Amino acid sequence: MTPDLVGSSDFRAEAGSRATLSLETYGDSWSPASDEDPRQPVVALPGSAVEPTELLLTGIVLPFLRSCPLGGWVLEVDDVPIHVGTSHPDSPPDAGGWVRFRGRVSVADGYVEDEVQAALQRPTARSWLVRSIVRLKPSTGGRRRIFRPETVPSIKRTTDASSYLLDLCAPASPV
Repeated sequence: MTPDLVGSSDFRAEAGSRATLSLETYGDSWSPASDEDPRQPVVALPGSAVEPTELLLTGIVLPFLRSCPLGGWVLEVDDVPIHVGTSHPDSPPDAGGWVRFRGRVSVADGYVEDEVQAALQRPTARSWLVRSIVRLKPSTGGRRRIFRPETVPSIKRTTDASSYLLDLCAPASPV
């Protein structure tokens, strides 16, 4: 979760509590997944070619029922819709197709959630159990900017540019 979402949108969460949120990711790194078992989402495994903060997901492409000003497309993984923003507006996979996607998944800002829900004409928000929160507090290390991980009980407004990693447990049904 980026510091601008915590600062500008006032997103808050507490470990051990539920948080209602939609998910988004960004990228053009997808491939057909026709031989995958569609009921089994694929996630990153240790030793894979996926970066530690990326997920490798398999899901179905949902069709927008009306135009989405944000563009992109939606990947539904185990009943969780994730908006995929892209740099190529004409490159989304065909709606209804199974695809594999690799990218960093984050909490969607409120305006993204609103636009995607309107275009899909269905809710994207889910109630997630927040199991733990790690604050990535920026600090300087010589000439480089580094982030110190620190387990915290909640996300609160800070005066620095901290980012947060959330360990979420499977969501309840749509909100």
